[in-house]
Amino acid sequence: MSEIVILYILCRYDATIYKISKIMGEMFFAFLKPSLGTINPAIKRLINLGCIEASDSMSKGGMASKMCSITPFGRKYLKNLLLSLEFTNSAHILNNTRIALFCADVLAGDEMEEFKKNIKNNLTLFCARSLEALENPYSGLSDVQIKIVNSKIEEAKKIMELV
Repeated sequence: MSEIVILYILCRYDATIYKISKIMGEMFFAFLKPSLGTINPAIKRLINLGCIEASDSMSKGGMASKMCSITPFGRKYLKNLLLSLEFTNSAHILNNTRIALFCADVLAGDEMEEFKKNIKNNLTLFCARSLEALENPYSGLSDVQIKIVNSKIEEAKKIMELV
């Protein structure tokens, strides 16, 4: 998800790595807080893919830094990432869905409809798997665990209503 967020930020602003980190903290504070140890490798991958161009610059404090900007290929790549999202980890599906929805304003028309359909399909599958787990007589879930799973199902349904 960090690549999606980085590209999304660069669609809006040219920024240094430090500024990208700061914007992530401000804009996506409710969803993620990646460290520079996560951001730097993601930016290097995106540079190597041709999604980002980086030029050396000097900060106001006299420190060397890299100014990053998104390329036309990077914009297409971001759209492709959003359209082809696969939510393989149930533990992260709700948060990753929120991040993707937050960044989805780069899509329009048929792309947006395809994106929404993918989100709904993934959340529907998540709900079905969660209900199966609740109905499994061998799971031995406590009342608290059942309430937690049910709250996640309700959360997924609320997100589907937004979409």
